[in-house]
Amino acid sequence: MGTASKTETLWSYFRPSLLLVAAYLYWTAYSFLYPLIGRWALNYTDLLLRLPGTSRTFVLSLLMWTEAHHLIYRFMDALYAAGFTWVLVGTFLYLLYRDRNAAGRVAEEYLLGFLSLSFIFAFAYVLPPHMVYPDLPRHYSPPGWQARPQFVLPSPHCTVDTISFLALIGERHRASKLLALLVGLIPLATVLLAEHWVWDAVSGILLGWLIHRYSGKVFNFPGKRG
Repeated sequence: MGTASKTETLWSYFRPSLLLVAAYLYWTAYSFLYPLIGRWALNYTDLLLRLPGTSRTFVLSLLMWTEAHHLIYRFMDALYAAGFTWVLVGTFLYLLYRDRNAAGRVAEEYLLGFLSLSFIFAFAYVLPPHMVYPDLPRHYSPPGWQARPQFVLPSPHCTVDTISFLALIGERHRASKLLALLVGLIPLATVLLAEHWVWDAVSGILLGWLIHRYSGKVFNFPGKRG
């Protein structure tokens, strides 16, 4: 293999990896600086609570049903715990091994997803179910710069997971389909565990789909988008 070919091969690994690191560092920096960036953001939780599927009875009934089925609860809890960073990094590394172009495309979509979410949260936010109904019988992570309570609608979890799901389901390998199935269950976990409202999951899925569908108009990484 000539020097030019080796350089091209190395670049085909480096460019997607650089995009992923840039996307993750951007979101981390944004989360850290959000108290400054989002200090004038509008809290529209009261408006959200006018929608169906936001009552305490509904949220509590889903959580109690899930907790009553111990294996389902543990499975959903494990999925939720893995549903952001582990899914993002795991999907990328799997695709980098299988298809470097697909890895580059999904890294671009993550970056575009974080840019879209940061724009939304800079202007408006809602609070999660456990802060509206603080007596829910589940331990929730305390607010912090890595888990801002304002990052709710659209759900960052569901946005990342939808992008990952669509990237994986588009691959022809059987392992890709299995991974896609697991990732596709995470939005359900966010609702059953009352980590997010139903509307957070729906809007996150929609945002993830829109990014996957139209990111080719923003970026020009080689390969076809589904």
